Amino acid sequence: VAVPLPLSARLLDELGLARATPASLMARWADAADDTESLGGRARAVLGAGPRGPVTADLVADGPHLLVEGPPGSGRTELLRAVVASLAAAERPDRLGMVLIDGRDGVGTAAGVGEGLRSCTDIPHVTTHLTANDPVRMREFAQSLSAELKRRSELVGLTDFAHWHTGHEVSGRMVAQRGSGGRGAGDGDLEAPPSSTLRLRPGAARQHTEAAPPLPRLVVVVDDLDALVSPALGSPGRPAAGSVMRALEAVAREGERLGVHLVVASGTGGRAAETEPARRATLRVTLEAPSGGRGTSAAERGAEGEPAPG
Repeated sequence: VAVPLPLSARLLDELGLARATPASLMARWADAADDTESLGGRARAVLGAGPRGPVTADLVADGPHLLVEGPPGSGRTELLRAVVASLAAAERPDRLGMVLIDGRDGVGTAAGVGEGLRSCTDIPHVTTHLTANDPVRMREFAQSLSAELKRRSELVGLTDFAHWHTGHEVSGRMVAQRGSGGRGAGDGDLEAPPSSTLRLRPGAARQHTEAAPPLPRLVVVVDDLDALVSPALGSPGRPAAGSVMRALEAVAREGERLGVHLVVASGTGGRAAETEPARRATLRVTLEAPSGGRGTSAAERGAEGEPAPG
């Protein structure tokens, strides 16, 4: 049944979750393991609410790469955070890894506003968070990402990620079998430390590492590609931005065959539109800035009947 589009959408509502509890997430991950069509792992992102339910982007079926375009204040970072969270809710961490890059070298210095993608680092799927203000770390990251592409290329050989997994897919479980020992779906294998990051207990982690596919999908999320393409004069990361861009361009070219996806946010127009990550993005989202400007509060925008950014 078609319904009018809401002015705002709550991610948990679009995911069909009352709360993001260990038990509810483990149940979703168990369902993902039963999906025989998602070889190597799911990569499904929720973008928002549509007239007939959640609007999703499947990086495997419809991708491999996603581009989010919009002017400052349009909510690009907020949308990327939702994409990261929904990707994590759709697949367990041993089958889907994520790497986060904040192109603007000023993010991460203050809590709340301006912290970029740092708020996503508690998600267990996230292995790396890079802020473009440290040229040494940026070069190391570029080398590591290039090495990972080479490793995957050697593993899959002349075939591709999906065909490689047809002979290696393991129907393991991250949760205890339902009904075994009287435990519920959320007991036994998981504990939630004070940071609220989901971690496997050592025994469960060791057992699952042995059964897990050794080649999970990888999603590289980049906020503000423009800052890497055209870093500002005096930016600390300017000398190393080129090496990061070359690694991202390699992902754009070779990622689909190797199970590596790009989710990139940039401004409209400019030099970023001419790069490989932008040209090879088969999934595109365009955001518009609210007419009230960046200083307008969400409550004021809601009163005026305008959607909130992102």
